[in-house]
Amino acid sequence: MKTLYLECTLGVSGDMLLAALSDLVPGGAKLLADAVAALGLPGVSVRFSEQMVQGIRTRRVEVLEQAPQPLRHLRDLTDIVHAAPEAHWPARVKKLGLTALTRLAEAESKVHGEPLDRIHFHEVGAVDTVVDAMGAILLAHASGADRVVASPVNLGSGFVTFSHGRFPVPAPACAELARSMVVFATESGMELATPTGLAVLKTLAQTHGPLPLGRVEAVGYGSGTYSTGAYPTFLRAYRIADAPEARARRAERRETPEMEREVPDGPVRGRADLFGPHGHPHYGPTAHTSSGREFGRDEDDGLDQIRFGRD
Repeated sequence: MKTLYLECTLGVSGDMLLAALSDLVPGGAKLLADAVAALGLPGVSVRFSEQMVQGIRTRRVEVLEQAPQPLRHLRDLTDIVHAAPEAHWPARVKKLGLTALTRLAEAESKVHGEPLDRIHFHEVGAVDTVVDAMGAILLAHASGADRVVASPVNLGSGFVTFSHGRFPVPAPACAELARSMVVFATESGMELATPTGLAVLKTLAQTHGPLPLGRVEAVGYGSGTYSTGAYPTFLRAYRIADAPEARARRAERRETPEMEREVPDGPVRGRADLFGPHGHPHYGPTAHTSSGREFGRDEDDGLDQIRFGRD
């Protein structure tokens, strides 16, 4: 079994996910460029470049709009996705892409108190949101992973300003999307998780936890628009193949009743090192240790989560 692990300890955004996964997947840039061209959106393309973040080479992906784009609502995006040719956009990818876009739209709808067909979507109407969401899921599918695990997500701190005013981080839509996700905050003074990034991550990841036991096959680095600012950020994606020890551990857990499983005497490698050498800034270096098991599944909100390798 192969695991796609998404390390979001420096935040998550749609463009960072897209860039990291295109860097991870062999031929990912061409796959994405061809798929975006097949959407048939006039004047829309993607551009790839390298961006140095704290001396680390990362991939950057920009969605270019060289022609005026109309304001689009969820129903318009649904039409675009349904019309996408399955030669470039497999049915499972299209279904999960719509799930991510629907999550984003429903979060905006809820925080503004308006029905889906009346709300003016700030992010859903943007072409780059469609490409970020659909493209990230396409590349995750192309990674060959059987499951997706994410680290706890750094939401950031401080304030963010958009058309409705100035709000504390996380902004209302981000707070809504973060429901049931494992999150934390650092004193970054900026928003580190965007609505698009959270919606896609929530659709992709089946659980949150530390880096799984296994053999690392590939690593991809992705940065975004604000990655080189005062608080440098990137997202790291791993493809991990099962090690024999991991298979044995899962088999043992299946065969051993819950009450008979051995509980470690003390904390082992777990959440603490996901917050860096000093642990969580408010609770210290040992506040987030665990038994090394996964932190737990997101609660079911009635929408799909990704299941690679299955119909």
